[in-house]
Amino acid sequence: MWGAWIRPKTAPNLEVNAVWVVRMLLTLVLVVIVTGFAMLNSAERATVTLWPRTMVFFDVPLVLLLFEAFVIGAVVWFIVSIFHEVGLRRQIRKLKRENSDLNQEIAGLHSISLQEIEGETGQDDISTPGI
Repeated sequence: MWGAWIRPKTAPNLEVNAVWVVRMLLTLVLVVIVTGFAMLNSAERATVTLWPRTMVFFDVPLVLLLFEAFVIGAVVWFIVSIFHEVGLRRQIRKLKRENSDLNQEIAGLHSISLQEIEGETGQDDISTPGI
């Protein structure tokens, strides 16, 4: 009962904390760069042709185009990651099934004595006299 009170707590993993800090700093730098880029180009306009000579948009704000490109990229990434996740989960289920089968085989082998194994190999050799 008192062991839990006496036992020292483990120190947090410093590598994980360092990686988290670096990741957050990089995210902050990226957000600042994107925000600055959007502010500098807020007055810029562009003409967009989506399909050859059928869909043309005139004087579209560049910030809107960048935002739309980001959203389309995020949606594509999300769809691809769903298929990847489904494949990984299928592989995990298969490996768990295989692991369970191997554990059952090992449990079965533990229950067999060496004398039974030697007896079976000796009987197999005797039972095939014609070879």
